[in-house]
Amino acid sequence: MSSRKRKPADLRALCGEVGPDDGVNPREWNRDARRRDGRKLRQLCSQIARALQLALGGIPEAEAFARAVVREVRPAACAGRLVVWIEVPDVVALAEARAALALRAGRLRTEIAEAIHRRRAPELVFDVVVRRAGDDD
Repeated sequence: MSSRKRKPADLRALCGEVGPDDGVNPREWNRDARRRDGRKLRQLCSQIARALQLALGGIPEAEAFARAVVREVRPAACAGRLVVWIEVPDVVALAEARAALALRAGRLRTEIAEAIHRRRAPELVFDVVVRRAGDDD
């Protein structure tokens, strides 16, 4: 079976000077650029952030989420696991929010699965932080 990659000697025979782009398939290069861009992954993260903000507002018994804000959603290692940063207003609400999220993580993932259109809902990893004094939105 022959190799599909061109040998340097064959490239030199085809051109006067060998450049860094010689022998590179432009379709493969563009495909890699689209993967690095990650537009769809960023779109998924913003959809999940909006859906989570609505879902957190629908938890009536958890007072910690009354003024909680979903600050950011980012992919962890891949699109299958996402890290969610949630800001709470004070330290007292921090422990309550972490406990409430631990109890409701499965239900929140179910609500995310209903809000987005994917075959599998991503796993959510929550990181709850206290809002700094100057970050009031």
